[in-house]
Amino acid sequence: MTKKLKVTDFKKVKTIGRGAFGEVQVVRKVDSGEIFAMKIMSKAEMVRKNQVAHIRAERDLMALIDNPWVVKLLFSFQDEKNLYLVMEFLQGGDLMTILMRYDILSEEQVRFYIAETALAIQTVHDMQYIHRDLKPDNILLDKDGRMLHP
Repeated sequence: MTKKLKVTDFKKVKTIGRGAFGEVQVVRKVDSGEIFAMKIMSKAEMVRKNQVAHIRAERDLMALIDNPWVVKLLFSFQDEKNLYLVMEFLQGGDLMTILMRYDILSEEQVRFYIAETALAIQTVHDMQYIHRDLKPDNILLDKDGRMLHP
């Protein structure tokens, strides 16, 4: 039997993002020491903004799809106030950080990121999903700076 997880099974390392419903933290799983990204979303805000179905679709896509363009959802659980999505942690940050760090990208860099973004979008569309919040902050990169992380 699998143990039901709760927020106390994870120790916050740092907050790496904030969104409409909550925040994303880098966390360490207490029993194993593994590092993950944990998206913490307020259930009240999801209901208030009529986004429950969209959040379920996001969770389902990440949980069911084994695809290098889609972040892997490893655990999900909830308490009275929040929904928690525990995902693989991509060490490269996001595309917005790259844009701010370099200010101006070379034509080669732009081609690279646009090509990877187009491939990722096509893959998600082929799975019958539409990303409704596509922006540089939501394009995650692996430790090598790639969206693809085979």
